[in-house]
Amino acid sequence: MKILTFISLISAVAAFDVIREAFRKVDDSKDPCDNFYRHACPIGSDRDLLIETAYADLFFRIKAKSVDAIWNNLEIEKTLMRTPSRELTSTNNFIGELFLAQCEDTHVKHEELLHFLKQIEHYVFKFDGSNCEYEGCLSALASDHNCTRASEKLKTTVVIDFLFLNLSEFWEKKFRIAKYGLDGVNALLDGESKQGVSKVNHLIERMQKKLISWVNETEWAINNGADEAIIEETLQVHHYDNYADSMRKNLQFLMKLEQDYLKCLRDTKREHDFETFCMLMSIFASFENEPDLTFFTFYNAFNAHPKLSFSQLFYDMAENVGESAGVLGSVGFIAGHELSHTLIENANAPQLIPYFSNESMQCIQNQYQKTCDHFVEESCGSADNQIDENGSDMLGLQLAYSLFEEEYQGRMDEEYIRIQNLEEYRSITMEQLFFYSTAFVACSGRSQKQRLGDGHSPWNVRVNAIVQHPGFKKAFNCPANSTMVESFDDQCIIFGKGAPEMRR
Repeated sequence: MKILTFISLISAVAAFDVIREAFRKVDDSKDPCDNFYRHACPIGSDRDLLIETAYADLFFRIKAKSVDAIWNNLEIEKTLMRTPSRELTSTNNFIGELFLAQCEDTHVKHEELLHFLKQIEHYVFKFDGSNCEYEGCLSALASDHNCTRASEKLKTTVVIDFLFLNLSEFWEKKFRIAKYGLDGVNALLDGESKQGVSKVNHLIERMQKKLISWVNETEWAINNGADEAIIEETLQVHHYDNYADSMRKNLQFLMKLEQDYLKCLRDTKREHDFETFCMLMSIFASFENEPDLTFFTFYNAFNAHPKLSFSQLFYDMAENVGESAGVLGSVGFIAGHELSHTLIENANAPQLIPYFSNESMQCIQNQYQKTCDHFVEESCGSADNQIDENGSDMLGLQLAYSLFEEEYQGRMDEEYIRIQNLEEYRSITMEQLFFYSTAFVACSGRSQKQRLGDGHSPWNVRVNAIVQHPGFKKAFNCPANSTMVESFDDQCIIFGKGAPEMRR
């Protein structure tokens, strides 16, 4: 039976401190030394990630502020959404059949049919006027008296061919990405979490310095002549915070689509009948263009080396989580994870850095497999495609904890809050807060399983693997025969003193 936990608040706080609130979820009927993740994050506590649920109101508020914005009221997107994509076949078949219907319609003039083909030349083949080449010259089809033959020829000539359903889903996603980006920037410009952006930026800069100092002490990197290259890659990483550039890119992406769509409708002079056609022409004209996913509101973070990007909710946490230990354990872990993506490699096929320690790689994978063996819920494992994510988790936590150690030297055992368990009170120390925050930021009340092809391990495995840091055992005074300690393999020191030598 779950024992409810109550928080004895020291003082009222105006801002929303999601980490402090998350202590209400802790299940003290489970020993943190036996299964820390399920102690901090019980099954059934939240169907989705705790952080996503907690920030639902913020997401709604951000979306509501931009409901009348131009990017949320595009005519081309409305057409995309109401197009019966499941009833249509391929895009080329649609274009060919539309041409056939016009060709066989005695009310359609030759000039109108010719203009229809010129639209395709312009939007699909990027030709204007008589400036066409080879199969992209379609005008002759308007003079073919065999409409069926001309239609079939057109179907095989238009080089961009998709199933309508696939095209719709693909472009609905592109529209969403662009709007996520604009909503995210709009929220920041409106004053939401600007200080949080600066704090995340500062976190990353501190971690870079820490990581460089570790690389300078890493024997396997030095012995294999890779240390300078690894440092160079580390220095390239930066937190992207150019709001104006991101907004410009996404507005340009969407406005080109909208302008091409409206121009096509205007030029055809038969708007209702040609909405889907003009939507396709606009999409084909922008097919290689991509929206900018730098600022966004949904739960995620990215390393598109050398650029790091974070969700609005992490900026809000960096700004409003009251205790720095909570920020370091949550946002610090996420920031460290993303930074680490640049340096964690499959030793058998490194991509960014010239060399990576095979011994470190094996240590990481062995720990995750052992954690999986002890804490499997539905399914888990430790496959090669998980090396990057597993290693980034581990190095990310090590970076965050190192900053915590520096900041809380001599204060790790200070009390953060007291939580009430029936008639007893239990003190939460600053060091415990750090580890709880890592679990809270990854908390899902659903039973965890390995998703096919996903490079991420299940959340329960990720958290229980990385908190095998020596600080965890000390913080919670875990006995040697506890499950968490027994699931510990070897401490994986990836960079710094104690890392493998691996001489050439």
